[in-house]
Amino acid sequence: MQQKYILVLNAGSATLKFKIFNFADLKSVREGIVERIGLMNSFIKIGDKKEIEEVETHEQAFRLLVSKIEDLKSGIVLVGHRVVHGGEEFTKPTLITKKVLARLETYNKLAPLHNPVGIACIKASQKYMPEVADVAVFDTGFYQTLPKHAYIYAIPLSYYKKYKIRRYGFHGISHQYVAEQAALKLKKSLNKLNLITCHLGSGCSITAIKNGKAIDTSMGFTPLEGLVMSTRSGSIDPAIPLYLIRSLKMSEDEVNEMLNKRSGLFGLSGSMDMREILVKAGYLVKGFKLPGKTRTKDKEIAKLTLDIFIYNIKKYIGAYSAILGKVDALVFTGGIGERSEIIRRLILKDLPKYKSIVIPANEEKLIVELAKKLK
Repeated sequence: MQQKYILVLNAGSATLKFKIFNFADLKSVREGIVERIGLMNSFIKIGDKKEIEEVETHEQAFRLLVSKIEDLKSGIVLVGHRVVHGGEEFTKPTLITKKVLARLETYNKLAPLHNPVGIACIKASQKYMPEVADVAVFDTGFYQTLPKHAYIYAIPLSYYKKYKIRRYGFHGISHQYVAEQAALKLKKSLNKLNLITCHLGSGCSITAIKNGKAIDTSMGFTPLEGLVMSTRSGSIDPAIPLYLIRSLKMSEDEVNEMLNKRSGLFGLSGSMDMREILVKAGYLVKGFKLPGKTRTKDKEIAKLTLDIFIYNIKKYIGAYSAILGKVDALVFTGGIGERSEIIRRLILKDLPKYKSIVIPANEEKLIVELAKKLK
């Protein structure tokens, strides 16, 4: 009997992560990533093997990864896709049909960096593996338990009723996964735990979880709201974009690009690499060094950038502590959250004595578990 597998795809704006799981026991049998899609020096890495490949689109990335897994391809019976935005319409894992795909494309404008590439991967899967079922798992799904007072903005209510302008929340797959793992580590039932989960990476978000259910989160109508991120501004005065358009004569597209791609850590310091910022600020980061000596001015800018980043995280933790009342643990995940002990220490400094848990991100594991249930 032929072995059966599930392929899980996690598409970023310029990346495509993939994992292949054994269908029977959901053990990972192979994983890799295609990086720098649409950029110079793109490559595919599977295990320790890295190959430079010219990859312009996510469809090409999918075709490339399929060519590298010929020995497993015929056994793949299901493909699970991370889709960032499903609005209020798609709240649970969904089997992809032509009708569903057409509806998903209407949400592209709400998550322009991620939804289009996720949908491109779904289309590629249907094109190159037409006999295999595709299931979408939504980043917004975990936040369907937010109360109305947490997700409705204080603008005329008609904008929510007519256009569904509300807080949706993102990184939900990651927050749900680490919350479930935290419950296992704490040896308690998730529905009896209050947690603050911190996903800190290129994108950053925090979620308040009460009795196992999300009750608030930092990202909002789009992934731009909330914390300072690698290139996103996070929350700012809503009048600033209007000022930039009216007084500085910037176009809407220019403002959108500036807030999403040229702000955050990059806009403040010129670097989106937290390791570089830490070293310039005077911290020792194991295995990372900068060429030459850091100028005093650069050190001051790095310190300011770090202060702003940490301050905003602390502010959300304080707010979520207030609405939760009791916090059983702070959970850290994501590239920065799980790898930087310095960042965690700076966040925890002067806070109440919270129990702190570090859990490596593994969105693909939750996606495969949820997707399999539909097969």
